[in-house]
Amino acid sequence: MYPFKTIFSTTMTLLVILSTTAQNKKFKINEEIISKLPEKVTIIGLGDPTHQESTITEFRVDLIKKLVNEKNFKIIAIEGNMYSLYKAHKEFMHTNDISNIERAMYSQLNLREMEELYHFVYEKNQKGDSILITGFDINFSSDTFAEKMEDDLKKIDFLSDDEKKDFVKQLEKVQITNLKALFRNNKKVKSNVSHYVNLILSKFQPKTQADYIFEQALRNLQFVFTPNVNESSHNLRDMAMFNNLKFFREFYANQKIILFGSTTHLHKSSQEIYAPFFQNNRKALGDLLHQNYQDDYYFIAYSGLSGEKYNDFLIPVKIPELDVNSIEYKYKDVDSVFYLDKSNASEEKLSSRIMGHSFLEMNIWNVMDGLVLIQNIKTAKIKKRHKSNERIKILAE
Repeated sequence: MYPFKTIFSTTMTLLVILSTTAQNKKFKINEEIISKLPEKVTIIGLGDPTHQESTITEFRVDLIKKLVNEKNFKIIAIEGNMYSLYKAHKEFMHTNDISNIERAMYSQLNLREMEELYHFVYEKNQKGDSILITGFDINFSSDTFAEKMEDDLKKIDFLSDDEKKDFVKQLEKVQITNLKALFRNNKKVKSNVSHYVNLILSKFQPKTQADYIFEQALRNLQFVFTPNVNESSHNLRDMAMFNNLKFFREFYANQKIILFGSTTHLHKSSQEIYAPFFQNNRKALGDLLHQNYQDDYYFIAYSGLSGEKYNDFLIPVKIPELDVNSIEYKYKDVDSVFYLDKSNASEEKLSSRIMGHSFLEMNIWNVMDGLVLIQNIKTAKIKKRHKSNERIKILAE
C-alpha cells in the first residue's frame, strides 16, 4: 500500500515538473523581452490585434507576471472602465471571486485565459505585495458603473436621497453601452448627469484614496458630457484614457504601469501609419504617452504569422494570407515565436497586421518598440455575462 502511495506521489510530482518545464519553454521568449527592456521604462504597453486571441493573451499574461516579479511593475491597467475595474479589484481582494473583475470588463476581454492573471494578482496581494488591477478607459465597459457610484454617493451629504436615486437612474441609462449610446445623445439625460456631476465636483473634498478615485470617475463623466466639436470621438476617448493614466501616474508616484489593451490605442505614432484613419489627425493614447513621457513609454505589439481569428459571428476562421511586403512575411518561417526590435531587425517601412489582422503600411520602429510574431494563433475562450448578477458563462469553446 505504501509503495503505491509513494509511486503515485512521485508520478504527480513528475507531471507537475514536466508541465512547468513545458510552460517555461513555451514562454521563453519573454525572458528575452525582459532582458532587453530598458531600465528607464516606467510604462509598458502590450497590444493585441482584436482582444480575442488566446495565444497572444497567454503570452502577455506570462510577460506581465515576469514584469511584476522581476521588474517591480505594480499597476496592471486593462482596457476597461477606470472606475468600474478599480472598484472590482478592491472587491476581488476581499472575496477572491474573479466574477467581481469579470462583471466590470468588456465582454470581448472576458477571457478564460485571463483567469491566471487574476489569481496571480490575488496571491501577490495575499503575500503583502500590493499589485493593482484597474482600467484606463472612459467608456462604460459593463453595467456596474452606476451600482458602484450608488455606493460612493452615500458619502455625499449635500445631496438628498431622492437626488442620489435620480443621479443613479440617469447613470443606469447612459451606461447601457459605450460613448455612442442612444442615451448619451439624449439632451435631457445628458443635462441631468452633467448637473449632478458638476454639483458634486464643486463641493466634494476628497480625503482618502477611495475619494480621489471617485472624484476622477466624476471628472471622466464631466469629460464625456462636455461637448468638444474640435476633436473626433476616437481622439476624445484616447485623450480621456491618457488623463486616467496621468492620474494614476501622479497618484501612485514612482509605481510602474503595465497597459493591456488594443494596439489601436497603444501604438506610439499614428502619423507613421499610412492609412487615412491614422493620417487624419489621429491622436491615440500611445501618441500622447510618447509625446509626454518619451522613452519612459515602451510599446510591444503582437501579430500572428498563421492561425485563426473570430469573424463577426464569433466563428473561428483562418487569418488572411501574408502580404509579401509585410514584416510578418519576412519572418514567416520562424518555428513558433520570435521577438523583433531595433537590435535584430533593421526594417523600417513595411506593412504589418498588428491591428485587426489587417495589413497596414507603417514605419515599424516609430510605431512600436518591439514586435512578437507567433505561429498558429488560436481564438480566445470568451465568456459571456447573461445578467449583471449572474456568474460568467463560456460563450466560445
